[in-house]
Formats: sequence, C-alpha cells, structure tokens
Amino acid sequence: MLIGSGEVTGFYYPAAGALCRVLNKEAGGAPACAVLPSSGSAANLKALRVGAVDMALVQAQAAQAAQAGIGPFKEAGAFSELRAVMSLHGESVLVLARQGAGIENISDLKGKRVNLGRPGSFQRAMAEAVLEAVGLSEGDLAPAVELELSEQSPELCEGNVDAAFYAGVHPMPEAEMAVNECDAQPVAIKAKTLDAYVKAHNWITRSSIRKGAYDGLKDDVASLQVRALLVATTRTDADMVQRWLKAFHGNFSALTHLHPVLRGLGKGETAKDGISIPLHDGADKFYGETGLK
Repeated sequence: MLIGSGEVTGFYYPAAGALCRVLNKEAGGAPACAVLPSSGSAANLKALRVGAVDMALVQAQAAQAAQAGIGPFKEAGAFSELRAVMSLHGESVLVLARQGAGIENISDLKGKRVNLGRPGSFQRAMAEAVLEAVGLSEGDLAPAVELELSEQSPELCEGNVDAAFYAGVHPMPEAEMAVNECDAQPVAIKAKTLDAYVKAHNWITRSSIRKGAYDGLKDDVASLQVRALLVATTRTDADMVQRWLKAFHGNFSALTHLHPVLRGLGKGETAKDGISIPLHDGADKFYGETGLK
C-alpha cells in the first residue's frame, strides 16, 4: 500500500511515515505500507485519481474542491470517488501586528497595511478565508500587500506593513523572527460571524495557537485552521479501510508520538474535524461502531 505525502522537508511526509510505521508494525514488520514523496495536495489527488497511490494526505479545502471539480480542479472534473478516511493535524493562522499599529482586535485590520501573501499560496487562501470569516474583505485594507512569506517579517519589523498572516504548523520560524526581533503581537481571530462561517465551510475549523508556542505567548490565541485529511477512493475495499483505522486507533498513543506534528491529536477529532468530503464506507462503519462519529 502506497501513501502520497508531501515534500520530504515538510510535515505531510513524516505524518504519512508515522501511519506507515503503524501499519507495518501490525503486519509484523513486513513492507505493508510505503510513503511516496510529492509536491503536495494537488499532486496527491492526481496520483490517487489514476490509481498511482492507494491513499494520500491532502488539505481539507483541496479535497472539497477536487471532489466538486471546482477552482484549480475544474479542468480535471469532479473527483466523485474521493472519500475521507481520517482527519489528522491542522495548519492554523496566526495574525501578528507590529507594535504601535493600533491593532488590538481582528476588526482593527480595517484601514491597515496588511500582508496577505502571494496569490495562489496557502497563506493567501487562509488570509482571505479569515477576512471573510470576520466580515472583512481585501477592499477594507489600505492596501492589501502581497509579499512572500519570507519577506513579511522584516517588512513588519521595519514598519512597512502593520500586520501579516502566518499560516502553517506552529511555531513557524518566520513568525518567530517577528516576535523575537520586534515584539510583534498576536491578534486573536474572534468575531460574531465566525460560527456561521465555520458551519458553512466545513473544510475550516476553530483552533488555537497554544501558549508557549512563541516567546511571551502566555495564553492560547484563538485561530482558524485547515486539517490534513487521509483520503482514499470508493475503489478501496471497505474492510481494508476498517483494518487500517483499527490499527491506527489501536496504536494511537504510539502514532501521535512518532512525530511532533501529530501530538495533541485526539481520537474524536480524526472522525469529524475538518472532514470536508463524504467518509469512506469503511471509515463510516468504523467510526460508527467505535462511537466516534
């Protein structure tokens, strides 16, 4: 069995590796599972569609778009056979504001110089989602800036932008730079409109940047996140998916300690958080029988 993952230097690759280690352990050490590096969600979905991999890790938003055949997956058409097996770690948004910018709440971004990231990037997609979720738009910013992630911390510290979005697995080195070098301050993502937005967009969920993730961060900071999903297709045998999930959940503590990105993951989260497409029949049966759904 082959799992499509991500860049070797990223987080999807070791997460997929952890899953394979559990399956190989259950198989008595035999090579029952292997990890295939890739360039990310789009490549994994393409490989899964043509049967080059058996399962894959993809962002929840990409999974939803691929199944519907919209956005960057419009040309390929709807991937109606795509199914979710389990939800894994999340990638959260941290908004940092420079000292003296007058930004205490997320609504204070209005009229400020805010870096959203390059068009087409994950950072930009999450920044746009956050703005929409809290009732703002790019037009409310003055102006919206499109710097690369690597460029935004120096510009923030130099006062050329007032705030910036950092999307990923925290702590991020780029965000650490802004916090350590110019005491950039986190801005909680809170608004009365959040509940309705999350309900209408099931690929995004509430999260927190945990206290201690960055120097001086004494309390959790409210955030939004997109989950990594383990996906398969309807061509995958339901009994096999059940066996995989039984192995993962039967070795859950070991699984979540195989790599830091999986630590803190709860069994209940795997069955529902950020699941943006239908569950595989095998997963649906497993979660139903275990009371997790």
